[in-house]
This record gives sequence, structure tokens and C-alpha cells, in this order.
Amino acid sequence: MGQDIEFWEAVKKIRAKDNRFKPEAYPFVMESLEYTIQRVGERRHVTALELLDGLCLYSKQRFGLLAPDVLENWGIQDAFDVGLAVFHLVEAGVLARQDSDQLEDFQVNYDLWEMLGDEYFA
Repeated sequence: MGQDIEFWEAVKKIRAKDNRFKPEAYPFVMESLEYTIQRVGERRHVTALELLDGLCLYSKQRFGLLAPDVLENWGIQDAFDVGLAVFHLVEAGVLARQDSDQLEDFQVNYDLWEMLGDEYFA
């Protein structure tokens, strides 16, 4: 329970500085990271692209066809927004990063909406 309180305090501090994302976006990013780590089969650093793929798959699993609406409602519009949320959590001390990790890693040609579209549901 203590970790939950610490996590939500971190989210509160993040949102005091930058409230572009709803509070629910942050635990979802954390859950997506855990989903991605399980998906790659080992506890290791994941790349921005791996996380984006994992987030899309997890979104579809959790929210089905409503996934794009849920993410948009939380303020996540594109891959860079996912990166911003990740780096907010890094700056708040919730996540760690490698020296090579950059926010720019999320400035990729990755269309969240295309990946969440009907044709990608399997």
C-alpha cells in the first residue's frame, strides 16, 4: 500500500508541473511497461518501440475497440506523448532510465491510431 501512496504522490507532483495527461495515464504506462517486459520474456530494459508496441497491444486487450478513445481521453495523442509520460515518471523517480535513453527515442514514425485500428485486432 505504501508504494501506491508514493506512486500517486509522484503523479500529483508531475501533474502540478504539467497536467496535459490525466492521472490514469500514468499507471497505465506502468502497466504497459510490465506487459511489455512479460512479452519480451525477460526483465530487461525495453526500447521505445518495444514499449509502444506493448502499450498498443495492452490497450487493445484492456479496452478493445475503445482503446483509441481511452488514450485520447487521457491526453495521449501520439508516440511522443507516451514518451513524455515515461519521462515524467523518470523525472519523478518512479522509473529509471539508461544514459542512452532520450525523449527523442519516442519521436518516431509510429501511428498509435493505426496500430489501434480495427485491422490490427487479432
